[in-house]
Amino acid sequence: MAAGIVWRDGGPHGALAEAQARARADGRPLLLYWGAAWCPPCNRLKSEVFGHEAVIAQAAALHAVQLDGDSAGAQALAERYRLRSYPTLVLLAPDGGETTRLPCELDGEQFAAALALALRLGAGGGSAARALPAALAGATLDDAQWSLLSHYSWDTDEASLLGQRALAPTLRALHHAAPAGAARLRLGLHAQLAERAADPAELLALCADAAQARANMDILCNSGASLLKWMLDAGQRAAAATALHAQAGRWAEDLWLGRPDRLAALRLQGRLERLGAPAAERGVGIERQVQALLDDSVDACERHTLLNTAVSALNDAGLARQAEALLQAELAASHASFYFMLSLASAARRRGDHGAVLDWYERAWQGARGPATRLQWGATLLASLVELAPQDRARIERAAEGLLQDIGAAADAFRQRNRAQLRKLEQLPAGWNGAGPHSDRLLQRIVGGLAA
Repeated sequence: MAAGIVWRDGGPHGALAEAQARARADGRPLLLYWGAAWCPPCNRLKSEVFGHEAVIAQAAALHAVQLDGDSAGAQALAERYRLRSYPTLVLLAPDGGETTRLPCELDGEQFAAALALALRLGAGGGSAARALPAALAGATLDDAQWSLLSHYSWDTDEASLLGQRALAPTLRALHHAAPAGAARLRLGLHAQLAERAADPAELLALCADAAQARANMDILCNSGASLLKWMLDAGQRAAAATALHAQAGRWAEDLWLGRPDRLAALRLQGRLERLGAPAAERGVGIERQVQALLDDSVDACERHTLLNTAVSALNDAGLARQAEALLQAELAASHASFYFMLSLASAARRRGDHGAVLDWYERAWQGARGPATRLQWGATLLASLVELAPQDRARIERAAEGLLQDIGAAADAFRQRNRAQLRKLEQLPAGWNGAGPHSDRLLQRIVGGLAA
């Protein structure tokens, strides 16, 4: 984790409960981070946000607790606190109630502002849980409350705030209720993503305002291309792609932004060019731009997320061979090389090299560390073996034996993310467990564990 923030490990021996007791005793809020060592967005969060001076200063006034998905009992704890997606950030009041869930994609400066606002509202008893029903009932909210809702992490909510409400109509209702301004624009973007339907006029207006586009760079960089794909009119799509492309070009060259965000903007430009935006005039090709950003990076967490984005950018530019070569060259130095082996397996699948697909999945599983990660990677290997090499009964049997051992080593094998990964194996074709006794026992263990 980033130097400067004193993180308490929330996993073993009731440490999270102990931290909450301290929060109640001293009246300080608690920031709970849920993530994994191999997760690229988690690594970006560590390097770009947790290392920001303003965030470090704010963290001194609260209890900072990290809960790694591979720590002992973490998946059972995550189930209790409704944590699933890596990363998730929850700000808890001293009494244990949720103040809000913070978006992890903001840059350090924007995150510091969102955290400061949440801390200020939380100190007065405010929360997203109080603001949401009030807004939906037509009550008058101030700008800070609207900002809290617009900066809520809706994609990691897990029904914590929404409850039984459906996401898309809730966001659309908030968008309609919000007064004109920054919060209304942001809620409109959230609503469009939830509805999987873009509003060309709103997007063009947003992209015409450099300051507002920059304020929503996190959403536009991650999901702007998806919004454009949902536009049915080719002319509107091209116009919006051109407008957003111009903003992305500014972000890619903004030295005030961290390298991961500049590379994400460069990747977005490439995607927009495939959707009708005119190609950028670049003095240096995208391959060299990517390599220059990597060459300047010495932080392991930053480099991890840079490499993940670089591979995506190169593939989008039609440079699949270069993307694969880059991964191969970086594997040995990565602190989570097993994660990138999944990308190498995907590259082999695109080539139709099924033998290489399975070899990379097996190497990834062998190198995976932590009980939850091993279950996820092992389930991926087994499902791929059954799909691509159903005749190789001995290999399927070995994978089933290994996965049985991993299930036995995980105290919370059937909780939260672990349960979701093992549930995928329920969808395997009938009879796959005919490979041998371990396969048969694995199926029985999965069926019994999921039922329990």
